[in-house]
Parts: sequence; structure tokens; C-alpha cells
Amino acid sequence: MTRSTPRLSVFFFSSADTGAVPGRYAFILETTALAEELGFEAVWVPERHFHPFGGLFPNPAVLAAALAARTSRIAVRAGSVVMPLHHAARVAEEWAMVDALSGGRAGVSLATGWNRGDFVLSDVPYEERREHTFATVDTLRALWRGEEVRFDTDEAPVRTYPAPIRRPVPLWLTATSGPETFSEAGRRGCNVLTGFLQLDGEQLEQNIRIYRDTYAAHHRDGTPHVTLMLHTCVGDTTEQALAAVEEPLLTYQRQFLDLRDRDVQAEEDELTDEEKHDLARYAARKYASGRGLVGDVEEVARRLRQLALAGVDEVACLVDFGVEQEMVFQTLKRLSALT
Repeated sequence: MTRSTPRLSVFFFSSADTGAVPGRYAFILETTALAEELGFEAVWVPERHFHPFGGLFPNPAVLAAALAARTSRIAVRAGSVVMPLHHAARVAEEWAMVDALSGGRAGVSLATGWNRGDFVLSDVPYEERREHTFATVDTLRALWRGEEVRFDTDEAPVRTYPAPIRRPVPLWLTATSGPETFSEAGRRGCNVLTGFLQLDGEQLEQNIRIYRDTYAAHHRDGTPHVTLMLHTCVGDTTEQALAAVEEPLLTYQRQFLDLRDRDVQAEEDELTDEEKHDLARYAARKYASGRGLVGDVEEVARRLRQLALAGVDEVACLVDFGVEQEMVFQTLKRLSALT
């Protein structure tokens, strides 16, 4: 049965330079505890390297383990593990530990990676990152089932430990641009984690349809599931919410553009400081008005109903982008009334 509104979860992706690091982690722990108390579906933590943007999250399994130990119900998920940077057996080991610590609440989304600088950690060529990621889906599932897997014909097969509690492993593929990854997720029977980074509303709906059609064509069992990441702030009024996110979103977008510049290969693609500022302000306004979950309770409820009709099963509310802590807590409390 189709829900009238998507399930709600919490997504973290803050910068490492927005306050003292211990305080930022304490905020994540406290926010997760509140989300669990209020009945949210899951908490998501990302993987990022070598830049303040997302710099609190070099290892999502470590933070997920801390969250698992401090909660009892809420699902604890990676959004995402950048698969080309890791050996599949290591990912299986780490997330089986998270699953054991959480009593069977772990979930993992696999990303192909998009920052060339991150690949200093990898033996996988950047150009082969997509194929490598897709090929690891079956490997992770086999290891999670407790099967032996041979990675090198010259070496003995391996079985990873500890044994996870929940089987099969809940797997997402992170898909934020064209339809190809959505189709791949459908073929492989994975869930999808997506966002508006490179998509507009029409493109998102088209990609979701492609995903669901492909899933149905390849799998009789299982249920397709689409999780959408959205910057989120719910105020007493829409004007209050928009005012609360204006400057934080501007700073957030400027950091994102700075991260983009790290990967610019052609000199003509580089942006001036003035161009960055203008683009960041445009992006901030766009996310606040149409690509985020920002407004009063009535406006947010309307937006959630629209997303459900578009095929979104779960909204992962990104809350730690610079909004005041008390506003974040009030946002979660207002959202909980809609579930």
C-alpha cells in the first residue's frame, strides 16, 4: 500500500570547520537520540575525505558504531561508502560489526565516488569506478551471507567475521545524476539513495520511474525503495524557516563549490570568487525554495505529499548545514507530527 507521505530519516553532512569538532560529534549523537525518540526511520552518515566539506566523516562505520551503541531502534546507515576506496571484504567486516552492535539495524549505500583527489586511497582507476562499484554488490551480498569468496586466483577464499544479524544486507546505490545508476540499482535489486545535486524535479521523477520499471522487470520478490536527501528546516512560519536557512545554505554551497574546484581539470572551467558567490547564492535560494524541505508545517506536509506521488519512499532530512541547534531540534519535533 502506498503511503501518503514518505518515511522520514535524518542525514548528516556538515563541514568540519563549523565549530569545535567534539561539539559537532556531540550534536550528531544528541540529534540522533532525539530522532529515535521521535520515531524517525533511520540516521545516515556519509564518507568524505581531504576537505572541510563533509570533513567530519572520513569513516562512516566508526561513527555508525558510536550511534549504534547509543540507540536501540533507529536504523544506522552509510550514505555512502565510496566503494572504489575500499576492499569489499573490509566493508563487509566493518558493517557486520555495526550490524552486530546495533542488533541488526545496519544498512549501506554504495557510491562510485566523484572526487579524483579521493582516489589516492584506491587502486581502482578513477575511470573504472562505476563498473567496480556495481561489481561489488554480489560480492558484498555473498560475504554477508557467510559464504567464502575468492578475490585472487592465487590466494585461498575468505569468509568474513563477525556474522551479521540481519540478512540479507540492506543495500542502496547512490544515484545523483543520469538514469544509468538508477537502472543498475533496479537490475541488481538495490534500493536507491538520491538527491537534487544534479537533478530537477522532472528528471528525478523520470529516473524513479526507470528504476521501478527495471526493478519489476528483473525481480519478482523484494520491494524497490527510493530515499531522497533534502536540506530540511521547519519553522513556525515559512518566512522564519527561509530566514533561518539563508546564510547557512549560502556558506554550505560555497564550500561545495570550493570542493568542486579541487577536481577542475580545465582552466577555462575555473570560477572566479565573484562567480562562486553568485552561483552559491543562486543555489542556496533554489534549494530553499524548491529543492529542499523548508517551510512551515503545512508547506512541508504539502511538499512531502508531492514527493510521495513522485515515487519517493523515504526523505533523509539533512539538518546539520549550519542552522542553529535549537532550530534543528524544533524541526525534528515539527516533522514528527507529520509521520
